[in-house]
Amino acid sequence: MKTRRTVSLVSLGCPKNLVDSEGLVGTLLSNDFRVVHDPAESEVVIVNTCGFLDASRKESLDAIRQAVSLKATKGVQGVLVAGCMVGNYKELLEKEAPGVDGLVGFGDYHRIDRIVEGLVPSHAAPEFGAERRRVDAALTPRHYAYLKISEGCDHTCAFCVIPSIRGPMRSVPIEDLVERARVLAARGVRELNVVAQDSTVYGADVYGELRLPALLKRLDAVEGLDWIRLLYAYPTEVTDELIAVLASGKRVLPWLDVPIQHASDAVLARMHRGHGRAVLERLVERLRRSHASFAIRTTVIVGFPGETEQDFSALLDFLRFARFERLGAFRYSQEPGSPAALLDGQVPDEVKDERWHRLMQLQQDLAFEAARTRIGTIMDVLVDAAKEGPRPARCRSWLDAPEIDAGVLVDDASLKAGERVQVRITEARGYDLAGIRV
Repeated sequence: MKTRRTVSLVSLGCPKNLVDSEGLVGTLLSNDFRVVHDPAESEVVIVNTCGFLDASRKESLDAIRQAVSLKATKGVQGVLVAGCMVGNYKELLEKEAPGVDGLVGFGDYHRIDRIVEGLVPSHAAPEFGAERRRVDAALTPRHYAYLKISEGCDHTCAFCVIPSIRGPMRSVPIEDLVERARVLAARGVRELNVVAQDSTVYGADVYGELRLPALLKRLDAVEGLDWIRLLYAYPTEVTDELIAVLASGKRVLPWLDVPIQHASDAVLARMHRGHGRAVLERLVERLRRSHASFAIRTTVIVGFPGETEQDFSALLDFLRFARFERLGAFRYSQEPGSPAALLDGQVPDEVKDERWHRLMQLQQDLAFEAARTRIGTIMDVLVDAAKEGPRPARCRSWLDAPEIDAGVLVDDASLKAGERVQVRITEARGYDLAGIRV
């Protein structure tokens, strides 16, 4: 056998992009490439980019430039760029990141092995004498994973360019998803995070009707899983049937990530969201009524074009009403190619910053208050990282999505990553909680 070719992959952006990265790595491993963590130790570097926001593109460009620099300093022989920036920002890539050897569009992911082969000198190519097998790659810790149920989006939100990058919504058949969940559970996955650009319209293209509740019921029956959480729901598509499944599941959690983006009728109309504040109020009330402990995560945008102080005050007022368990906030980014980029009333950056800080202060006050109410309770947690030296074990309750939310700190060396244990909460440390194993 001749020398195996080495590839590294830098994955940026959201969990949906991470699932794509897992597919790329799986294809490479299945074709006898060796995938290494350190780009400096590889022959080819693949950067899977995020192009959703200006800050994301800057991060992606920095990663690409760093990879290209390794061609001169570490002997890297090729740099490939994949992901969202390939779809809409080719000119920007050519201008800001010279030295890239190829752009890999979504339609070419299945042939990433052949694309990499074209960059590696022939003397480094291996002989394929053994029978090949399909390798299932994971880029998350062993105990949790993401299940992407569809690709693309049919909404036309004014601030977003994802539909032009990813295309229209295409659902993965239910049987394929259930089988994938079984494979993940057999591999040791305890928590399954269901993701899509818009999860709530799953199945409409394939089955002619919304089939997310049916899918969640099937996933709820998969042995070995402990938690199933649903992310990226669109407010107007959260049906009573879906809420009933979320509120009554055995493994499906009474938890929902539903980005509202804003709560002012005027701003929501300019965003082309297709609903007003009243719809959001009813949705929050329906979720709260469905289960005594229902938890809601959301995302909002401050500084959207035309946002007045009155509009912003309406958003703060809604946050006080909804008391979301978890919240992420973004300053509006003027995205080229999006309808909002051409709107009048662009908000100055200093005003965006000031409003963002005010909003986050309010959410912090609400979150800290909610955390204090957990003191003395017993919570189920998953251990994300074992105790190391003076650093306590970092765990997560069912309230918290992986990588983006708060944690539960337990100073116990017996805890192992991937375990599900009960913890008595003894202290609130800001967003985080601390406790002892029961």
